[in-house]
Amino acid sequence: MKARIKNSPDSIVLYLDGKVDYETQDDVWQIINKAIARNQKDETPKKIVMNFQNLEFVGSSGITQFVQNLKQIHTETDVTPKYCSVRSEFQKIMKAFDAENEFDFYDDEALSRRNGKPILNQ
Repeated sequence: MKARIKNSPDSIVLYLDGKVDYETQDDVWQIINKAIARNQKDETPKKIVMNFQNLEFVGSSGITQFVQNLKQIHTETDVTPKYCSVRSEFQKIMKAFDAENEFDFYDDEALSRRNGKPILNQ
């Protein structure tokens, strides 16, 4: 798994690519946490969009830690991330850990950046 970051004037898009596994998560989360920390220091924080289009779920190895890291972003930041292009197997797992209904899923990046209504978490 690897992370790429794209900054625009109003948002930060975090692209997560590859397979979710326990071994690669620490490096990826360091990159993500640095981007979020920079965003928190901005006078006007940007929207955070997590794009999972190229993320693969290959088993249970590391998935619990992965979702817990996502939940930690929600509790430690003022900007609630939006999730786009999330495959159904990821949505099911994320929802299983989401008693507070924090995860909003969108079909695509453009809709999540426009503050459209979440269409997959109704």
